[in-house]
Amino acid sequence: MATGGGISRAGRNTRPTMPVAATDAEHPAPPAELMEEEAAIWLGITTRMPPDYFPSPTHPMLVNLCRHIRLSRWFAYQLRELEKKLPDDHNEERSHLLRDMLALGRAQSNESRVIATLSTRLKLTQLYDASNVNKARRSFLAETRPWDVPNSDDGELPQ
Repeated sequence: MATGGGISRAGRNTRPTMPVAATDAEHPAPPAELMEEEAAIWLGITTRMPPDYFPSPTHPMLVNLCRHIRLSRWFAYQLRELEKKLPDDHNEERSHLLRDMLALGRAQSNESRVIATLSTRLKLTQLYDASNVNKARRSFLAETRPWDVPNSDDGELPQ
């Protein structure tokens, strides 16, 4: 009896699927509402994935991701420009520039959090696989660790 998912059992036929290359799907075009830089980001993301990876319900999230990436880049550019203007002397101008840099740093940090969240929701990030973590843990426990001192019968440390 089929359970509705997982690997099919031997002797049972599954629904035939078309290879990705045989489908006539195309990558989604960037929406007209995006600016030129945001449209370039859209194309950079969508062309790296299979053509049918982004169904239309995910397009609003993808639009927001493109906008947040552009804003994050803009904040980084502004920070670099303020750094160039930063004088070496401690004066009123330096304090004002440092305050502006701190505000831009917070704004860029916020954009980074939103980008990470949207990328995770759109399944664009490489999240760890629990089986890989368990393999790494077993491998680590099987190997001799640098802080383990071998036991010797006569109580001396190895030379």
